[in-house]
Amino acid sequence: METIRAIILTVGWPILIVGSIILVYKSIRFYQEVEKNVVGRLVLLMVIGWFVSMYSLGIVATAYMFSVVRSGVLVVLPIFFVWFVTMAIITWAVLRWSNEAVTLSAFYRELEALVKKRTQELKDAYELQLKQEKELRELREKFVFIAAHELRSPVTTMEWGLRTLLEDNEFYKSLSSEYRKLLKDIHERNETLIELINDLLNVSRLEGDTLDSPLEEVSLKDILLQVKESVNRIAQNADVTLAFEALEQELPLVRSNSLYLKEVFINFITNAIRYNKPGGWVRIKADIKPKELIAHIQDSGIGMSEEEMAGLFKEFYRVKTIETQDIEGTGLGLFITKKLLERMHGEIWVSSVKGQGSTFSFSLPLSHKLLIEP
Repeated sequence: METIRAIILTVGWPILIVGSIILVYKSIRFYQEVEKNVVGRLVLLMVIGWFVSMYSLGIVATAYMFSVVRSGVLVVLPIFFVWFVTMAIITWAVLRWSNEAVTLSAFYRELEALVKKRTQELKDAYELQLKQEKELRELREKFVFIAAHELRSPVTTMEWGLRTLLEDNEFYKSLSSEYRKLLKDIHERNETLIELINDLLNVSRLEGDTLDSPLEEVSLKDILLQVKESVNRIAQNADVTLAFEALEQELPLVRSNSLYLKEVFINFITNAIRYNKPGGWVRIKADIKPKELIAHIQDSGIGMSEEEMAGLFKEFYRVKTIETQDIEGTGLGLFITKKLLERMHGEIWVSSVKGQGSTFSFSLPLSHKLLIEP
């Protein structure tokens, strides 16, 4: 027993101490190599727990071995055996995991670097594409604006000349019926061209953010009176009755822009007249809410299906049916109207039934001075 005790003290303890130091060192290195992740922390905690528990038990058992030699040695031997075995298993596991972890860590670092590189390349390519698209869009907008602006002068001159000829009764009567029809057709086509040029200029300004007129307190009644004067002739020529029912109400001031708002009403009403039927009607109504005013333009026209309404406010969109094939238009009016309302912090929506007419509605905020407290 004395010999065994001597072996334990002179051989066992040094081996265990050296092995424990190596194991703890390897565990710390493993913890650092895996960049302090969850696995590294678990292994380090396991080794520290093993180290504390085994050394506590070993020291107590060794002290007991000195006080009672025979039974103490019998107690210490199994403890040291378990100590050796667990240290060997843990050391093997740490060394194996350490090698795999180092390999995986290197792989993940390379993968992360590759992902960052590819992400940066994609980001650079995306930014380049955005830049090119922006340049192309600006070039297109500039071209459209310049082209439309240059065309406006000659077509306006043509409009003045054609109208002069049409209003000259003596000259007009001297023409044959064929030439009269030809002159009217030219005038109508020229008016369509003027409308297209004006719409293109408006779209160019909207997309180029050059419409910078400020919002102000606007009298809706004054706007409606001006609009009524502008569209009356169009309605009479189309045999459509206009009813400005909103003018019979007490209308509050709205937070808007007078030029934008006038154009919005004219676009809505002229569309309602164009897509109406002879003998039809158009009604302009207003609902006053606590913080906004909602205007409705109702008509007894040809109406639209759900499918036809789907692209209603997109550029150059026109409802193409048998009823609309002879109606002139650019397909830009409602797109421009929607953009103008957005500039005035308003919203737009439509309801329609095929063959029974449509109702276009839009909202505008009331002037802050006249807000009605709920």
